Amino acid sequence: MSRVMMFSALIALCAVQGAVCPAAARSTGLATEDRWNPRHIDDLPAEIRRGIAARAAVCGQPLAAEHAFALYLDRPGTKLIGIHFERLRCSDRGALCTTAGCLHQVYISTGGPYRLLESVHVPEFDFTHVKIPPARRGSADHR
Repeated sequence: MSRVMMFSALIALCAVQGAVCPAAARSTGLATEDRWNPRHIDDLPAEIRRGIAARAAVCGQPLAAEHAFALYLDRPGTKLIGIHFERLRCSDRGALCTTAGCLHQVYISTGGPYRLLESVHVPEFDFTHVKIPPARRGSADHR
């Protein structure tokens, strides 16, 4: 099964179960919302916003993103946020995308702040290949 097909199957399964949702689905006014909305970035945790803000120098200000810029996966004891940079408004697409694909990042939290777990240039990204490290004893978040 190809990675794209696996991603599609996972998203469909999780969406039915309510585990994965685009950032826009967590806010109100989906039907009236502008395609490029800074709230899709502003509503993310601060530690993730800082990583995205680093792109402002090449992409231009203000940063804005499409509805499916961030995807969420909540599992008992672990939260993942997948960032799809192809959905970030950027005047220099070459800063985010290569021939291998666009930048995708996964952040993880196990009760503490989010930290970068994976950063990769691929045509499409899914949570199916993300290996969640085991939680360390006595630590709210493994760093």
